[in-house]
Amino acid sequence: MNFVSEITKIKNGPIAQVYVVLGTESYLASVARKTLTDSLLTAEELELNFGAYDMEEVTIGTALEDAESIPFFGDRRVVFVDRPIFLTGEKIKSKLEHDLKWLESYLSHPSESTTLVFFAPYEKLDERKKITKLLKKTATVIEVNALVEKDMRKYVKDTIENEGYRYSPEAFELFIQLTDARLSVAMGELPKLFLYAQDTKYITKEAVQELVAKSLEQNIFALNEYVLKKDVGQALNLYQDLLLQKEDPIKINAIMTSQFRLLIQVKILEKKGYQQGDIAKQIKTHPYRVKLAIQQMRKIKEASLIEAYNGLIDAEYRLKTGQGDKEMQFELFVLQYAQKNSLKKTGTRI
Repeated sequence: MNFVSEITKIKNGPIAQVYVVLGTESYLASVARKTLTDSLLTAEELELNFGAYDMEEVTIGTALEDAESIPFFGDRRVVFVDRPIFLTGEKIKSKLEHDLKWLESYLSHPSESTTLVFFAPYEKLDERKKITKLLKKTATVIEVNALVEKDMRKYVKDTIENEGYRYSPEAFELFIQLTDARLSVAMGELPKLFLYAQDTKYITKEAVQELVAKSLEQNIFALNEYVLKKDVGQALNLYQDLLLQKEDPIKINAIMTSQFRLLIQVKILEKKGYQQGDIAKQIKTHPYRVKLAIQQMRKIKEASLIEAYNGLIDAEYRLKTGQGDKEMQFELFVLQYAQKNSLKKTGTRI
């Protein structure tokens, strides 16, 4: 893995003069950030020979002035350049004017006593730009892309075990589900579980259920499950809980609608022979969401999914046009959907 090998090189040397940390996985980017500062500067040097500059707030010239300066009471300066939007194809909303000629000149002859690091939280850079081509030719690139589920699971397992903890298989699966198989989310939640289980060193499913934060989307995923199972009581109870949390009925309805749309898309594409990874690319969503959708929709007939989707569209129209009490629209939808489907003889399938 590029990330691991490059991080090891930073710790053990040799050190490059220019790095590009490229990708959207913020946790891995933060690891790279900490490794660079810890490996290259002492605590005392950090105050004198370190600078970080956000390119959406200051110009590249400000960072280059620092990079070209001689280190104070040390051998090296470290300069971080955050969000270098000028390396992408995105339109720059800021009125800042970046002197890319100066940057080109610096990259052609980088300071031997400075390590210049570009943190680019983007999926890719614009390879057509002259400055991008020059940077990639000059710099060492550290990729911090979102991990595929298999690698994410291994990283989390290794982290837990390296900290001296064990876990039940059920706890681990629930943890992956509640963090959407996203490394940054998972690594942010682990400290709570470690603290909770510090005496036993064993992470239980109950601990995960109680401590790991559930997003609105995850709560609505559960809500959709209750709807499709025609479990009216559980659906209405969860809906009331969301209202008590001050969630907007229109927003709840919109997310439910998008999740049903996803289920229908996955259902259609799988019938056409598409695999999980291909489906994720086609509908531009996280592969783990597609995996969950496949598990969920295989128990359900396409006609039933479409019926629920159309019911939510009708509810959205009533919500937006002020027809009746906002909070009652979902309850009417659930009751009508359950009643219609209870009259259909579909065996064990919905």
